[in-house]
Amino acid sequence: MRAALRVGALVAVSAATVAACNFLVRLDDGCSRDDDCPAGQVCNVRRRFCAVPVVEQCNGVDDDADGVSDDRENWGNCQAEVRAGACGGTRTCSQVSGRWVLQCAANNAEQEDICLNGIDDNCNGVVDDGSECSVNFSPTRGVQIGSNNAADGEGDDAPAHQVCIDQFVLDRYEVTQRQYAIFLSSLAQDRLRIERPTSVLNSTVTYGKYVIYRNSAGQDTNLMFVPSRPGPLVLQRGEGFWQSPSTESEKLPVVGVTWFGAAMYCSWAGKQLPTEAEFFRAARGASGTRPFPWGPEPPSCERANIGVNGPDGGACVGSPVAVDSLDMGRSTEGVFHLYGNANEWMYDWLDTNLTHTQNRYYESLPPTPLAPGDGGVLTNPWCDRYPQGPLGPDGGSPISQPENAGLYCQNCRFARGRHYRTVDTRIGIRRWLDADRSDETVGFRCSRGGAPRGRVEP
Repeated sequence: MRAALRVGALVAVSAATVAACNFLVRLDDGCSRDDDCPAGQVCNVRRRFCAVPVVEQCNGVDDDADGVSDDRENWGNCQAEVRAGACGGTRTCSQVSGRWVLQCAANNAEQEDICLNGIDDNCNGVVDDGSECSVNFSPTRGVQIGSNNAADGEGDDAPAHQVCIDQFVLDRYEVTQRQYAIFLSSLAQDRLRIERPTSVLNSTVTYGKYVIYRNSAGQDTNLMFVPSRPGPLVLQRGEGFWQSPSTESEKLPVVGVTWFGAAMYCSWAGKQLPTEAEFFRAARGASGTRPFPWGPEPPSCERANIGVNGPDGGACVGSPVAVDSLDMGRSTEGVFHLYGNANEWMYDWLDTNLTHTQNRYYESLPPTPLAPGDGGVLTNPWCDRYPQGPLGPDGGSPISQPENAGLYCQNCRFARGRHYRTVDTRIGIRRWLDADRSDETVGFRCSRGGAPRGRVEP
């Protein structure tokens, strides 16, 4: 992991000497993880020292003291814009007219799509959409949404009802830090700032610092939360670009992203956030009643990264793991981490009563089941009203948070899928949040196809 000069752990030299040579003498702190370091510092595992993290700049100086000059550094992939015919490329740092400049060197021609690299290799206007990157779900009738068993969720999952869903394509993996960093890097950097938002959706809760994007109309959008302490889940901002804090964290799911930040990424990538109906189809099978994505076996640490079942009875890991890990936990169709690792934003609003014991949207149509043996001709009220699949209610409702004397969310969106800290292993549990707030356990993945829905463009 890149790190700053540690006070007391280097030979004092002049600023000019540091700029020219950057000679360093480091003390071995013996650290092996960030928790071994003082607050505000992280562990450079390769060199075993603690330091405040520094992002390498394209300036001819070895800012991170890794012994690699700027023109030989790996500056990562880049994707200036996503549209058909616009391939991604690689960042390079070089001198132009005596100045060090970071540039995006585009690929000369389309290539085979590489999963999880955050660029559109095959130039078709969609990021990471190769056959190994996503799973196709054919049109499905009779997917059960919700449950009549109060023990399956929070009590607002009734009545269970069957829906019809058009063909859609779902990302095989959760969106990673690397992918999201490339998205942030593609935005106009003068429109991004990190601060506490001045206008929020829920005034009864406290907002921390967020990455805020201001569009051409002057409207601000919270994209992701920025913790005060650096760590393996916190993206770093360089001069004109963003990156994961280390190569080890590039495949971790990006978390702390708001609904707006997730929806904007999916639109930029040529995709959209999945609906709750699509999530049920992917996670719980064609009937919507499969106990878990992988089948009937109960969750274990070999299948799901959650907060129980670990070797000491605690969490499996206690933090997110790579999005392509835990092969035993793949769904029957081949999608990773639909349960565990990170909660995932749904496209839908959540409309319940204040105490979330009734789901007004689920109650909006009769739960009449599909008629068996109708040859695909007869439907039910849900399929009649939403033949391509339901998109959820037109708006969210408030959910009470009595312990904080306020509202948990004022106009609720929600996430599903459970997460790396959960001790409640019921698959039906949601995570409620306003669209401009985030949580360190909430990430997302994207989909394509299905019922047409609104987009959040950068």
